[in-house]
Amino acid sequence: MIDAIDYKILAELVDNAKSSFAEIGRKLSLHPNVVAYRVNKLERSGVIKDYTAGLDLEKLGVAEQILVGASFPREAGRDDIIEKIAAIPQTVKVVSSLGEPESLVFLVGKNKTEIEKLMTKLRSLDIKIEYTGSIIRTFEEGRLGNFLKILAREHETAEIQNGTL
Repeated sequence: MIDAIDYKILAELVDNAKSSFAEIGRKLSLHPNVVAYRVNKLERSGVIKDYTAGLDLEKLGVAEQILVGASFPREAGRDDIIEKIAAIPQTVKVVSSLGEPESLVFLVGKNKTEIEKLMTKLRSLDIKIEYTGSIIRTFEEGRLGNFLKILAREHETAEIQNGTL
């Protein structure tokens, strides 16, 4: 079970995955061994899946970023199509939903020509393109960490009320 301390540790890792256990421990007033134990527990349980680097795609020469709303043919297997979309190297993320459109696909490319080829590839999968939009900027920096800190405070409050803290 995840408690307030776990949420605080997760928030620190989301904000900076390169933080050492000692740094996290200092911020949270925990011994580094406690942080290490809890991080290992969260990794084993699958809560922490991996550690990644946030990249500035534009600085890497990936000038085109688009969001595509797509729906699938009724006779096709949803998971099969999602796997095919995810296998396209320029696919950054596929979000499956229950509404219309059935998926949101975040694609990147070096230029408009590459994006046009990607759109052709998507259409070849017999999916219906509901809409496309160029991404100007994304605002995700620090948002998940902030949410995890809120969850930590909620858990602390509940633990105090239950007398378990």
